Amino acid sequence: MPLRKFKPIIPQPSKVSASVQQGTMAQSSENLVTVIFQCDVCDQYVRKSIYIGGNHELLGNWVPNRIRLYDDGTHGDRKGGDGIWTIELKFPAGTDLEYKYTNSGGEGNWMPGEEFPYINRKVHIERTETGTVSLFDTFGKI
Repeated sequence: MPLRKFKPIIPQPSKVSASVQQGTMAQSSENLVTVIFQCDVCDQYVRKSIYIGGNHELLGNWVPNRIRLYDDGTHGDRKGGDGIWTIELKFPAGTDLEYKYTNSGGEGNWMPGEEFPYINRKVHIERTETGTVSLFDTFGKI
């Protein structure tokens, strides 16, 4: 029996699908929660920067020293030079995050970092009235 050739049917965008897509995009942006990660490093020497690594692409997908925090009054940091390193990121409500901090190492190197290899910081991101969740950690202490 000879093989039959089929011409693929490629759906064309329509006005209905475009409006549905726009509605979905608007809804998903409403489900984003601003998370402010703050790490107190007042009692430590910071040569270069404090970094965060974790289980989400916005946290570097567990690649250490890729996602930098700030102590200069930007990126959600309240006061520059106070030893509180900060970054402000947006995650979908319902996201489970695990993360750790490192101190000035090279990308991909966990040292110097927090010294608890089998324990991660964990948080479940829920929607709040303000749409913001603030996390305050002390480097090296859970």
